[in-house]
Formats: sequence, C-alpha cells, structure tokens
Amino acid sequence: MKWLLLSLCLAAQTDFDAGVQHFQRGEFAQARVLLERAAKARPRSFEVRFVLGAALVELKETAAAIDALRTAVALQPAHLDARKLLAAQLIAAKRFKEAAALLQPTDEESHLLLIEARQGAGDSKSAFALASAAAQKFPKSAQIAAWLGFQHQFAGRFDEAKAALNRALAIDPALPMALLLMGEVHLKEENFAEAVRWLRQAPPDVESALLLSRALMELGQLEDALAALAGAFKDRRVHLQRSKLYFRLGDERKAREEAARAVAIPTGGL
Repeated sequence: MKWLLLSLCLAAQTDFDAGVQHFQRGEFAQARVLLERAAKARPRSFEVRFVLGAALVELKETAAAIDALRTAVALQPAHLDARKLLAAQLIAAKRFKEAAALLQPTDEESHLLLIEARQGAGDSKSAFALASAAAQKFPKSAQIAAWLGFQHQFAGRFDEAKAALNRALAIDPALPMALLLMGEVHLKEENFAEAVRWLRQAPPDVESALLLSRALMELGQLEDALAALAGAFKDRRVHLQRSKLYFRLGDERKAREEAARAVAIPTGGL
C-alpha cells in the first residue's frame, strides 16, 4: 500500500511539473489536462489548484476557474495573489459582492479590484471613497486616476472627471479606460466633436463603437455613425443603434431587420 501511495504521489508531481511547464509556454489547454489529473491525485494541494485556476483563467473558463481558485483560497486563505485572481474572476462573472468580500485594500491591484467590485455591487459611495483614498496613496497609477474619473462622471461631476482623466492620460496616454471615459464625458456634455476625437483614439470594442456612433449621429454624420458599428458585435444595443440609424437614413426595411435582431438576443447577452 505504501508503495502504491508513493507511486501515486510521484505521478501527481510529474503531472504538476509538466503542467507548469506547459503553462509557462502558454500551452494552457495541455496544462489544464495535466493539472486536473494532478488535482485528482492531490486534492489538498494549494499549488495545484492555484496553477490550475490560472490556466482556466487563460482559457476563459470562468466558472471552472472560480471553482479551482475558491478551493485554493480555502487551502491558503492568506495568499493575496490567489484571492485577487479569484476576485477578478468573480467580477468577470458579475458576482461583485462575493468579490468585494474577498479583498482588503493593500496593494494597487487590490485597490483597483475592490473599487470595481464595490461599484459593480451598487455601492458607489464606498467605491468613490476608496478611489479618492487610492489616488492619494498611488499618485502614479494611471488606472486608479481613471477609476476616480469614472466615479466623478458617474456622479455627473464632469469637470472633476476630466481633471482626473487628464492625470491618468498624462501617466499613460494610451490607457483605454481613460480614453473611453474622456469621450463619454464629452458626449454627456454634448460636446460631440470633442467626444469623437477621444473615442477615435480608444481601442475598438463594443462600448467605444456605440459611444462613437452616438456622437457621430448627433453631429448628423449618419453614414459614419453606421460605419462605426461595422464590427461583428453580438450585442442588442448595437442592433438597436443600427436600427435607429437606418430609420434616420430612410431605410425602414433594414431598420426593422436590425430591431428584430435586437429582440432575438437575450437581455443577458448585453
């Protein structure tokens, strides 16, 4: 029996070592197979669960990553990186209260995660207080300055938002969040030309495309507003915006088609 147990332990260690090597080479699918096998043989191993969770994160297997990382945190509750990685996955799954409960504001990353978790949970007051304190604690953090800008614009304090976002962009001129928010602030202020200028600098994704399209539409540039939504976005808001644009362009058939596509996408798919 002792020899059998020793053989199983050695096999699990071999799987774990090989899984780590695959992970380090970016071969996450191969790593997952080996690490899951190691986890079955060593269910109480923090290291196995943590690396398995990290591999599942890379594979965008959010639910499975949460399970693995929750086990890792249970095995080593004080491990900061495990708690942060689990919190990030819970935020991705929109389980904001669970994420917030995991975190204490210690380093810059935990501050950022906790701000996002509190905001997502609807605790804007607490998120703003933490963002304000973090901006003092980490004055060279572009991301924290951008989050402070978000809090200000969320509350309708547009001048304060622009000041915080300018600080973020002075640190990191290409920070996507700051560029997007700067465009959104100008859009809310109905400074549409300035909104377009900022939003064209933001990386193309569904949020920047929608904001850019809305700004161009307000400027009367309907064809350009439609072109801004040319990506293959599977999002109800995109189809609704296209429907609105086609209606203004006088193409009622396409407007109805886009409206029907919007209705066909479940609300949870936003």
